[in-house]
Amino acid sequence: MNRRLAHWQRTFLHAVLIGSSVAFLLPYVWLVGTSMKLDKEVQQLGFRITPTQPRPRDVSPYVDPRTFAFERPDDIDPQRWDGWLKPVLEQEIGRAIDEWRDPRAAPLDPDVLRGQLIAGVFHRVRAVLPAETWSSDAEAVRAAAQRIAPESAGRGDANEIVRTMIRRAASREFVAESFERCYREFAVGKVLMKDIDYRVHDLTPMVQDATNKNAAQLLPHSRGSDQEQGAGVAWHVVEGPVGLEPRTEAERTVTVLHYDFSRDDAFEVAADLPLAVAWDRFKRLDISFRRDETWHEMRALLEINGVLYRSAAPRYLGEDTWWEASFQLPGPDDQRLIPHRYVLLDRIDAGPRFDHGRDVLRLRIRLSRSSQPEAWWAKASENYRKVFEEVPFRQYLKTSVFLAIVNILGNILSCSMIAYALARLNWPGRGLCFYLVLATLMIPPQITMIPSFVIYRQLGLYNTLAPLWLPGCMAVNAFGIFLLRQAMKGIPRDLEDAARIDGCGYFRTFWHVALPEMKPTLAAISIFTFMYVWNDFMGPLIYVNDQRLYPLALGLFSLTVGKDGVMFTLIMAAATIMTLPVIALFFVAQRYFIQGVTMSGLKG
Repeated sequence: MNRRLAHWQRTFLHAVLIGSSVAFLLPYVWLVGTSMKLDKEVQQLGFRITPTQPRPRDVSPYVDPRTFAFERPDDIDPQRWDGWLKPVLEQEIGRAIDEWRDPRAAPLDPDVLRGQLIAGVFHRVRAVLPAETWSSDAEAVRAAAQRIAPESAGRGDANEIVRTMIRRAASREFVAESFERCYREFAVGKVLMKDIDYRVHDLTPMVQDATNKNAAQLLPHSRGSDQEQGAGVAWHVVEGPVGLEPRTEAERTVTVLHYDFSRDDAFEVAADLPLAVAWDRFKRLDISFRRDETWHEMRALLEINGVLYRSAAPRYLGEDTWWEASFQLPGPDDQRLIPHRYVLLDRIDAGPRFDHGRDVLRLRIRLSRSSQPEAWWAKASENYRKVFEEVPFRQYLKTSVFLAIVNILGNILSCSMIAYALARLNWPGRGLCFYLVLATLMIPPQITMIPSFVIYRQLGLYNTLAPLWLPGCMAVNAFGIFLLRQAMKGIPRDLEDAARIDGCGYFRTFWHVALPEMKPTLAAISIFTFMYVWNDFMGPLIYVNDQRLYPLALGLFSLTVGKDGVMFTLIMAAATIMTLPVIALFFVAQRYFIQGVTMSGLKG
């Protein structure tokens, strides 16, 4: 009986420990999951820890079947939904869809398109009609109809009234709006050039008016009328399964790329662009793309003055919005502490075949198919790549590592020497000094914040890193002194006596006898110090004004400053990066950390 009870006690204890671990781990899992999401996933209603699965598509344009869900709302009776309301919605919304026309819908899957349009229009109709419209109460339905359509309130039974209201609300405008939300395409828009004087030259009109020999290579996806008029046919196919369709969208001419990766794994298109300035004054190209959320890999290649450049890093078609990609030649901007929202162009080849004249450059866009694992990796690392582009992350990391190392070494040496003097040496006033050290723990840091700032400014140390590491080297860590003193009091006196017999003085005894015995406690202090310095935000905010001296905690704060909106996904990615060293350090040194706290007399 006792064995069985002990078994259940152990099982219950392990269950509690596992449950507690999961509860404490869940916020971190949510943090990592959010760092891999797109902005639109964060803005959606509902709680979801993991990001949605990326789905590379072989064919584009296409309709995304995940945009809308035609499901029964919670406030509608299941029998009414399945038996009458759902068929009525499909019928009445289907009428509006049949009256709607858009040439872009021709090559799309009609079944998937119709299902998405019905679901999308239902969401809009549900939003504009009163909530009583979907009720089973006939009087409530009539009252709702009386408010928005009095002439239909008295016609027929409640079901006919609902049918009439749905028919009136399901407009072609709602169909067009739903189509825009579920339609995906890969298109190229404006092409802007920036010279070394930071003047912007719009090459898009030049691209639209140019002619090329390969205009006849347009695949069947393109319309004959556009091809005959020569509208926007500067782009031409170099290789691969792709067709070009010039089109006007929102009063701008774009080129839609119809591709089919079931025939090949990559394609390439090119355009010869007239240079607005001399080639040696060229700085970068800004190209507008409409991504199709396929997560395929895109690279830009540039042929200018006999040299072939290729983008050093790929860009991925991750979202379904218009997006501007910048491709820039190496230059002084690469060393400046500014957001690097551009992709460097690496020189990879040279030769006469890359020379198209002093006034012409050739731009090539290459799109390669991504497999499912590659798409997952592209999506998981997207926000992390943006973090490195938005802020000089490497510079902030160097500063944080420097401060962490200096503070750890300074705290270990200074606090251990003070603790040795308070624990092992006999001198007048030792007890009083120890109580004064403990008393400093009761002083809130907010009280000393302003006096410390004034002192450092008078010493000429403002806007330097000295205020962030100097206190760590001057034994101002009262908690560390207390921890080490408690641990040193447990060292046997025989070790010190043996050291004195061998001729060791106080310092050699401290260095060769006391310090080696304190390894677990020193590891605990190192972890405490690292966590404090690594996460310190207020100190750098007060003492540092130069962006070159920002540590990570303050530098990553710039992701929330000066933006049109807070980029939550980037903040989550930056926070994940910051927590990784702390977690790794704890797991590596957890044994010493627990031993150090136990040896110092803080257990229980």
